[in-house]
Amino acid sequence: MEQMGFNNKWRGWIHGFLTSSRTSVLVNGTPTEEFAITKGVRQGEPLSSFLFIIAIEGLNQAIKRALEKELIVGVTLTNNGPSISHLFYADDAIFVGRWDTSSIKNLARILKCFYICSGLKVNFQNSRLFGIGIPEVDLQHQAQVLGCLKGSFPFTYLGVSYEQTWH
Repeated sequence: MEQMGFNNKWRGWIHGFLTSSRTSVLVNGTPTEEFAITKGVRQGEPLSSFLFIIAIEGLNQAIKRALEKELIVGVTLTNNGPSISHLFYADDAIFVGRWDTSSIKNLARILKCFYICSGLKVNFQNSRLFGIGIPEVDLQHQAQVLGCLKGSFPFTYLGVSYEQTWH
């Protein structure tokens, strides 16, 4: 947050919020003695979404720098459309681009650095790599390089089914 320009007072408030929390657990309907919470933000905490947005901005900047250095390549939409490389929604990230072995390895490195810096780890068990116009064996290999599973069409995301309608 310091690198993003947040002042000392604000950072101190957030640090206090994250380090002073205490809770207890109900055992057979009786609360235990309170203990300190030492890991991360609690689920449902009002500030958790805001703090996640601040943290994910670091990943956004890392991806932008990788694009500038051509370590990864996004996709440019037709008819003078924009170039897209990544989309964030809630706690989901979608990366779009040309995924040769070099680009996949660079994305994996970026995600590892993001984890080291933020403590936010990608759940590769729930992640999928989709490919359009590439052989299935190549897609499987790239998914293994990234450490996730190969996705296939149709698939459902946020309750919406997607089918491959392009070639």
